[in-house]
Amino acid sequence: MSMKEQLKQRLIELKKEYEAGQKIKEYLDLKLVELENRKNSMRETLLRISGAINLLEEVLDESEEVQEKLIKVVLTSEGTVEVPNVMRQSLENAKKNLKEAGLATGEVIEQKGILPIGVMAGEIIRQEPKQGTKLPAGSAVNLVVAAKGKYHQTGDKKLVCSSYSGCKCEQNRELDLRLSK
Repeated sequence: MSMKEQLKQRLIELKKEYEAGQKIKEYLDLKLVELENRKNSMRETLLRISGAINLLEEVLDESEEVQEKLIKVVLTSEGTVEVPNVMRQSLENAKKNLKEAGLATGEVIEQKGILPIGVMAGEIIRQEPKQGTKLPAGSAVNLVVAAKGKYHQTGDKKLVCSSYSGCKCEQNRELDLRLSK
């Protein structure tokens, strides 16, 4: 067999391998889309289950918790109350817990961006003031809620960080200013 015939034969083989590879790639792309859809569906199901668990736990413990929290509010010195930890709670639960602690819900800011592992959309990712801070009863606590979606850039900023990353960039300074109002 001549060199030209060998090259033609090799070209035919390579074209067949390429086509087979393309078919495998298309199949894998479809499987990835399917897995991503299943992952999103599972995440939403887990969020619903988590909410149901929280609701059932609250119903079961409600009478004891309410009594204890009311006693805390009454017994706190100088009319101050301690800010509870509402991080990683749903907005509804956070509002309820703040109310039970004798505090009000302040500004609620929805922050879109990449969520850290384990954080679900709709959960509190930041509170101001922080847990343990003593405030006059009835004071407001500002909340930042994790939201699905992409961070919308303003101006020519190219920031992709968030308040839970510990970053001290301009985006977080703006968020701090909005929370402190």
